[in-house]
Amino acid sequence: MKISLRLIGILGLLLFGFVFTLTYGVPKVVEDSAKGFVKSQIEKEVKIKVSSMTDSSLGEAAESLVDKLGFRESQLKKDLEDNLPEKIAAVMAQMCGYDCEKKKQLASSIKGGYLAKIQKLKVGQFNLSDVVKGKYVSIVGNLKSDVRIFALSNALMFSVLLLISLLKPAALKHLFVPGILLLTATVVSVGFYVFGQDWFYTIIYNDYMGWIYLVYLGVIFGFFMDIALNKCRVTTEVFNFIGHAISNIGLVSPC
Repeated sequence: MKISLRLIGILGLLLFGFVFTLTYGVPKVVEDSAKGFVKSQIEKEVKIKVSSMTDSSLGEAAESLVDKLGFRESQLKKDLEDNLPEKIAAVMAQMCGYDCEKKKQLASSIKGGYLAKIQKLKVGQFNLSDVVKGKYVSIVGNLKSDVRIFALSNALMFSVLLLISLLKPAALKHLFVPGILLLTATVVSVGFYVFGQDWFYTIIYNDYMGWIYLVYLGVIFGFFMDIALNKCRVTTEVFNFIGHAISNIGLVSPC
């Protein structure tokens, strides 16, 4: 029992200490492994950004860029290459009796309109590119910070588990309550990372889920404080409650 608890503490400390160090030593690791999550998060946040734009010309250009910028720009260029402005001007001249010079002016005006539309699309493209780049830097930066907090929090918890097991050998049975809770959280986290990295990063990045996990760690820390400072009174009740459900676990007393 003593060896098992201390082994859990050492392995957990090494694992999360390594992850924390990795985010500083080789920060590209987080960025590369989270590509799928970052891409989906950028798409979501860019759509929100585009929909919130108040300037109609920029908003319209940026919104069209999200779905069909390539088609619109290539179509406008194709129209210009096919002399479409001149063809439109010729038809209008026939209908309105324009002379040759007026027809040229009309064609020039229509062509100018086409070029203005293309320029608007390019402005929209430039702005959207800036938005995407900004979102990428922001999301990757926040994700690295969240991973560091996650790793550091867990490393500290395993450190406390190891420290109490060394300083209070009489409380080894009691330590199995927070120890198993901590081990369970670690196994679930590793499972998410191994079988679905996007899920893992979504949970880490999501504020709501992040707070739930911190509350969970807070409960474990509460058990540690009860063992260290309150003579295991609360932990004893929890351990004995579990002991009633599982007959082969012996009851314990406050330490």
